[in-house]
Amino acid sequence: MQQLIRITTVPIKYEVHSEPARLEMDVSHKSTAPATYSMQQRNARINLRAQNIQMRMDSYEMRKSLGLKNIRDLAADNAEKGRQQIQKLTQEYVQTGKQLARIDQGVDIGQIVQQKALEQPTYYTAFLPNGGIEISWVPAQLDKQYQEGVLDLDWQSKKNIFTYVPGSFSIEITQYPSVNIEYLGTPAYVPPSADPNYEPPAEE
Repeated sequence: MQQLIRITTVPIKYEVHSEPARLEMDVSHKSTAPATYSMQQRNARINLRAQNIQMRMDSYEMRKSLGLKNIRDLAADNAEKGRQQIQKLTQEYVQTGKQLARIDQGVDIGQIVQQKALEQPTYYTAFLPNGGIEISWVPAQLDKQYQEGVLDLDWQSKKNIFTYVPGSFSIEITQYPSVNIEYLGTPAYVPPSADPNYEPPAEE
């Protein structure tokens, strides 16, 4: 039996294009410049402050025994001498008054005056100067102050510039699918005389 129909299929054809994601770095001069830094330095220091030994000599007590007194002590001594002198005179006046009160008992005024005139002042022996020199001293001192050194670094780090390129995926169809149906037989004409190649049957 002759096959009258032939069916053929055409498959689809396509192309796949894909690019992975990538990270690109800018390689221009500015971005690839090396890191730099600035440095500031302060050296260590030590400060020394020395004070020599000090000796103090106070000779005031010695000078005071020689009568070389300051104003305060001189005023105090004069006040004390005045008080003692007044006290002595008061005692003498009181004693003289008591003696004069006994005139009725045979006391002679001339004898009293003579006795006062013959009285001698009291003397005493003193070695001058009788005061020493007071000596004091302050020990030597050495003050030390240490300041540490400082080193400051200011870094300017390298800056890299990166650009992210996302991945891509695409499909390109180069041939669409199709189904081809091909008729292999000859056409059937109705009536048969419609066939251009129709030949009438031969007469007997």
